[in-house]
Amino acid sequence: MILGSMRKRFLFTLLLVLALALTLAAAVRYTVPLAAIPETQVRQLDTGWFCQDGDSLTPLAPLPCEPDFSGDTLTLVRSLADGSTEDMLAVQTRYQSLRVWADDTLIYDAAQGREHALGSMWHFILCEDYAGASTLRVEFTRYDQGDDWKISSILQGHPDALRLYLLSAHLPAIIVWMSCMLFVLLLVAIGGFMALRRIDGAPLALILAAFIFLSGTWILLDSKVTTLDGGNYALTYFFSYCAFYLLPVPLLAYSQLLLQLNSKPLRLLTWFAAGNAAFWMLLHLLDVIPIRKTAVSVHLIILIFVALLARELFRRRTDRFRMRLVCGVWGISIVLAVALASIVLDYVGILPNTNSSALFVWGLLALILSMIMDTILQIGQLWQEQQKMRFYQQLATQDRMTLLSNRNAYELRMRELVSNPPAEVAFVLFDIDKMKTINDTHGHHCGDQVITMAAQCLLDVFGPLGDCYRIGGDEFCVILTTSEPIAGKLAVFDKLVASRNPHSFPVRVSHGWAACRFAKGTAVSLENVEGIKSAADADLYRSKRAGEPSEEQQ
Repeated sequence: MILGSMRKRFLFTLLLVLALALTLAAAVRYTVPLAAIPETQVRQLDTGWFCQDGDSLTPLAPLPCEPDFSGDTLTLVRSLADGSTEDMLAVQTRYQSLRVWADDTLIYDAAQGREHALGSMWHFILCEDYAGASTLRVEFTRYDQGDDWKISSILQGHPDALRLYLLSAHLPAIIVWMSCMLFVLLLVAIGGFMALRRIDGAPLALILAAFIFLSGTWILLDSKVTTLDGGNYALTYFFSYCAFYLLPVPLLAYSQLLLQLNSKPLRLLTWFAAGNAAFWMLLHLLDVIPIRKTAVSVHLIILIFVALLARELFRRRTDRFRMRLVCGVWGISIVLAVALASIVLDYVGILPNTNSSALFVWGLLALILSMIMDTILQIGQLWQEQQKMRFYQQLATQDRMTLLSNRNAYELRMRELVSNPPAEVAFVLFDIDKMKTINDTHGHHCGDQVITMAAQCLLDVFGPLGDCYRIGGDEFCVILTTSEPIAGKLAVFDKLVASRNPHSFPVRVSHGWAACRFAKGTAVSLENVEGIKSAADADLYRSKRAGEPSEEQQ
């Protein structure tokens, strides 16, 4: 441990606590009060409203409320107090049209007709339009008899204050959307890297990125925060439904890849989910059925998906199939559980469908967290596998006694010289003289010491210049692909062997070498490379017979 004993760790922790305590004491002792920027207040006009029915006015419960009114047009009346002409009203409607009168003057008229009264939208009315009026009359018109009246709070304040207030109210949706987009970018980068490296799992990362992208888009658009600056509200409305209707597609594909399911019903359901959004959008354009009335199709797809998934898992319960991403399975389960819960709560009337995305956020966050955990686990597994591969690679290509590359690595290098020939190559061969005599006279343990010593000298002299191999019991080879003063290096090697010999008997290592240059673009065969090695071998045995380096090498 860096910190040493338990006592030292305790003292180190005590020092950190003391630093924090002294910091807090300094902040308390030298308190410097500052005045805050005054807040621009947004007023909620929740009281003082009356419901107008003909000539009669009935007091309305504080907003937000659900008036018990059976008509299709609900009119609210309120006395006006003096206010700044720079202020504005903010009124929210849901599948309703809106008209606003100042006394008897119509000052705002929006979303008239069923085809334009889309979803939840904000209407902004400037106070200067009703300045001097004594009463304000707000008229809501609904187009579906089965819907109950639901009136949200009506806000008044400066435009900047209203914008800040509404952005703050939808801040969770904005944060979730930004987090989703960051995670999508990360997954796309990981998927692209895996695809380029031909690593399994790239489709899984990209499909998950598509699901999170659609989820974040739906959550943001469903909050309607994108409509605060005006524009074409229908873009927000229809793309929100499109994202919601397409959500099951990547979820289905991701689940099948993750769990390695080969189910024809699940594949057909994926195709059906892909065409579901286009089909209902077409019927909406043809005025056959409003798009918001077809959300039950997505609910049915989710229910069928849950049933098919449960059937597949039940059928494979005895196979003990290994799931690649266990946390991801739990994440999918939580998403499906949240989806089922929101469907049930919506149909029983406990959770309005306007809040379904808020509940879905928790399931989405659980999926993202599960994928982060899976990523951490996968990185750990990849690291362990890499360590194992490196270990087995060393076993296959490294000589355990001398730590030089072995005969297998030498054969691979010979093939590389053929497939990617360098401009020049040199072979330097070594052979320990009288190795059999050393083993027979002094024992194999002394022979092993001599081999190890010679290999270390070889590595010290030629290791920085080229590749060193043990190709036999007492035979070594160095392959160089750059111009080097080989004769001078061999002289250094001989002196190093003599100085490091720990035994009373002399140790001599014979050596020989040969080099060749290749013209650019020349085809090199294995016979050419073997010929260079044979020339070095012949030079080695001339040196061994003479008992000293050959005249050519001197």
